[in-house]
Amino acid sequence: MMQQEDKWFVGHMEDLAVTADQTGYVTFSEFLDDHQRSLLSKLEGRLPVCLSYFGGYSEADRQIAAFYPAYLEDSLEEIAAEELALLFIQPLDLRFLKRIPGHRDYLGALMGTGIRRDKLGDLLTTDQGAYVWVKSDIAAYIMQELTGVGPASVMVKRALPSDMPKPEGGTESVVSVSSMRIDAVISRGFNLGRSEATKWIIAGKAARNGLQILDVDKPVAVGDKITLRGKGLLRIKEDKGISKSGRIQLLVERWGDKK
Repeated sequence: MMQQEDKWFVGHMEDLAVTADQTGYVTFSEFLDDHQRSLLSKLEGRLPVCLSYFGGYSEADRQIAAFYPAYLEDSLEEIAAEELALLFIQPLDLRFLKRIPGHRDYLGALMGTGIRRDKLGDLLTTDQGAYVWVKSDIAAYIMQELTGVGPASVMVKRALPSDMPKPEGGTESVVSVSSMRIDAVISRGFNLGRSEATKWIIAGKAARNGLQILDVDKPVAVGDKITLRGKGLLRIKEDKGISKSGRIQLLVERWGDKK
């Protein structure tokens, strides 16, 4: 059964689509996570307009949804680019810091200014500072209000997409599974026994594309992202065919602990 928060979200997305249809303009959501995009994907065939996603760069985890009439297709990317801004948060003097700020420090400082999480897209940290995608309407506010991250004084300025370093990838490997059931993929992808993988799923610790999965026989597909709370994130990148023994060979990419 859909939770009340999810029902509100679906209704809000439907309202944005109707507004785009009635006005002939593009309407945008706030930044959406995997779970919200999964909910939205179930509406796609019923929407009166087209739907696309933008997060500032192709690998973005958090993205805004754009609802638009088909005749705006050619100008959509230009319109969407105006909706997003990339900011660089730079500590003023790293020499006097005992510890370089991390992802949690930057995110906490941003939200400490009163900004909701859905106004913020992906945040990537480096040794020199942090890049964060935001909705354009709050960029100036952040540049004015964010003056510190933990013990560090910071300066915030606009950056170009080309300034942002490429996010680090996970560890790739080829795993052999008996089927495309989620319990089989979790077992091989996270190096767990099949019975142990089943226990994690039944305990409610597994999610596919942001949606909790409780059925051990739930099918998965290439492109799916599987999260196992406390173990990490697994992305199914490619089906490499059937082995001589009849097992499915999958190219997967795994990231470390993601609690």
